[in-house]
Amino acid sequence: SIFELAQVYGASFAISDDALNTATLVKLSKVLMLVPLLLAASLVFRNRNKAQEATPIPFPWFIVAFIGVVMLNSEITLNPQLRCVILNVDQFLFLMVMIALGITTRVGRLGEAGGAWRLIGVGLVGVALSAALAYGALIPFSATFRAASPSSSQSAMLGSHGGRLFAATGCAKCHVPALEGSNGEVQLYSDLLLHDMGPALDDKIVQGDAIGAEWRTTPLVGIGLRQRYLHDGRATTLRDAVFAHRGTAQIVRDRFFDLDETDRQAILDFVATL
Repeated sequence: SIFELAQVYGASFAISDDALNTATLVKLSKVLMLVPLLLAASLVFRNRNKAQEATPIPFPWFIVAFIGVVMLNSEITLNPQLRCVILNVDQFLFLMVMIALGITTRVGRLGEAGGAWRLIGVGLVGVALSAALAYGALIPFSATFRAASPSSSQSAMLGSHGGRLFAATGCAKCHVPALEGSNGEVQLYSDLLLHDMGPALDDKIVQGDAIGAEWRTTPLVGIGLRQRYLHDGRATTLRDAVFAHRGTAQIVRDRFFDLDETDRQAILDFVATL
């Protein structure tokens, strides 16, 4: 049951935070239901080992601690900072369980298994990966999304034939070229709002206040780097992605397909360069 938690977390996290909370509660409730069976089994085997003068099985005090933590967390509201510390420790212990590495494992045993130099190599790789992740996290936000005033090349794209058609057709009503940010304009080509996209994109999943057919406008910046489109990757081309638009985007979609092939391709080429 403990090992299955990873799959439960991964599947529910992909849907929403509410789904994650619900799935975790259900899964841990199932784990809690195993407590009486585990306690009874431990007592039976403990008594059997005593009768056979074998080494007695230790009483599973961790189960008692687990129940105590559940009761404590259910009845008492802890300070947020204290909860943060507890959650960090809990995540560390959970990771140890997932990789089947006990907290009593001696470092000397690890050295005997692979040698000191191998341990040093693993440590250096871990430090290098951590440094790379930290560097990526410290890259300024404006380096990821082109912010402030557009560059000359970006201005040229906005004034291109495809860019003008993009705005004239109505695509820019939802895929707004830029939004005001704390450090100036941020070019996203999205209004970051929810829109009813019609039955074709309705996955029947409710997330918060959003029903299955409602989707947040996808930022088009960097879309040229993708190979598949839409929330589930069903569209293999930008044209297919536009074709799936319904609901509030129906009028703009129809305008797009009313254009001749040359103008449609000009819009698609423009979007691919964002």
